[in-house]
Amino acid sequence: MIRRLAPPTLFGLLGLLVSVWHANRPSFWFDELATVSAIDRSPGELWRMLGDIDVVHGLYYYAAALWAGTFGLGELSLRVFSSIGVGVAVALMYVLARRLGGPGFAVVAAVIAILLPRVTWAGVEARSYAWVIAATTGMLIAGHVAAQRPSRRRWLLYGLTVTLAVGLFLYTALAAAAALVPLAWGAERGMRWCAARPALIATVVPLAVLSPVIGLAATEKGQVDWLEWPGWMLPQNILVDQWFDHSWAFAAAAWALVAVAGLLLWRGGWRRWAAVLHWALPVAWVPVLLVVGVSTISPMYVGRYLVCTVPGVVLALAVCVRVVADGAARLRMPGRVGVAVLLVVLAVCAVPGYLWQRSPLSKPGGSDFSYAARYIRDHARPGDCVLFQVQPSWSTTSLRIAYEGLPGDFVGLRDIGSDGDRRTDGVLWDRAKGVNQWAAWAAQNCTAAWVLADADRIDDARHRENGNLIWTFRPFQFMGSDMQMSLDDGGLAVVHQEQFHILQVVHLERPPPAVGPDPQALPHTRHTYWR
Repeated sequence: MIRRLAPPTLFGLLGLLVSVWHANRPSFWFDELATVSAIDRSPGELWRMLGDIDVVHGLYYYAAALWAGTFGLGELSLRVFSSIGVGVAVALMYVLARRLGGPGFAVVAAVIAILLPRVTWAGVEARSYAWVIAATTGMLIAGHVAAQRPSRRRWLLYGLTVTLAVGLFLYTALAAAAALVPLAWGAERGMRWCAARPALIATVVPLAVLSPVIGLAATEKGQVDWLEWPGWMLPQNILVDQWFDHSWAFAAAAWALVAVAGLLLWRGGWRRWAAVLHWALPVAWVPVLLVVGVSTISPMYVGRYLVCTVPGVVLALAVCVRVVADGAARLRMPGRVGVAVLLVVLAVCAVPGYLWQRSPLSKPGGSDFSYAARYIRDHARPGDCVLFQVQPSWSTTSLRIAYEGLPGDFVGLRDIGSDGDRRTDGVLWDRAKGVNQWAAWAAQNCTAAWVLADADRIDDARHRENGNLIWTFRPFQFMGSDMQMSLDDGGLAVVHQEQFHILQVVHLERPPPAVGPDPQALPHTRHTYWR
């Protein structure tokens, strides 16, 4: 038993270490701030919030809240939780691949799972995605065990894993539906319905149990009303972004590998890998085809939402590596050498994307919330005031989300407060007070203030995110804005503007009586990000 557990444990630890490296460098972005806002409340308050928004993430939020209760709400803490999910996913991927193709095949699959850009991305994302990959892989293992040695206990276990995986993220129901294909495939043609029946029951019953959550999620569809049909970007979405996280080098290497392996399989030898491909291809492609089909009517396609397909992709790529290596063996290259060469090529192609994922501005739009908040933390004095722009052009919420998602960076500072309390109101974000209230509050409470605002820019800046959304950052200047004039009415003058990427931090102080010549130009500097 110990000998069988050693390889998956080793690969799981390696996956954890690869994922956790520099996990704290990228700034939190909107979705990760939402995670902190959701879990930084009592269990009852979180339950109340899930009735309004984000019920699809409810199970993850409760698990993350337990983790954060011990290890904190910072970037490193929450991303380590995700990296542990990657480690579990890699270990389970080894187990699944060993069951389907043997120990040698399992090693190849585990290495690919560690290298796959969508997996390394999930390890530095403070959301449920890493654990969704792990739960889906565990579900497939339980399904394979039940299909190989059917019993009520094993099918019950499979049903429980389906419940866990779908409860963690509802899109995983599509992977459970796809798994019905291989669960019935191994039986004789006339017996396939009999083989599929327990699998169908073990799939449908969990969905029935989760139907209240599914129904509630349908009522919360407004939270994704920003989605659009990808249009001409759909091929790039699927072939590059969805599994390879914008890594063109890895995508090119992977699809070249698929093309060569497909040609070799077409010429013969596919039966050897039929059992693996019967699991890999439906899990990899059925959810994609279903979501794309539905999106033609009601847009719901986002590449990262389909992380439940990752186990199928890993298995398929592992088959391709083995097939191409076996083909090279005919040219007198030892099979193991061929496998090693192909894995090294994939590793080299993964490096640029991996390093980008762990760079300061790698999150959507080049988000820099963490760096701007950290600047305020490092430069403000206890008792200084802090304010947040109410409505930048590119956000549907106030920049106060930084206060709610990075609470540790604003300790000891005075905040104007909000209209209502997100915790008792059961909403994700507080409602910011209007700029018309800033002047009176600043006059009464502030000798110095720090404002988190949109960055100064003279032209539109456009970023394409998820392949189907153009994120537009409109021109803006803090000087002359309603915020600056309101604070000027409150007796505060701008002394410095620190420009980040999409944000800036403005420092204001109550000036002494004017003496001498006119003041010089204000400092207006661009921030150098921490290494």
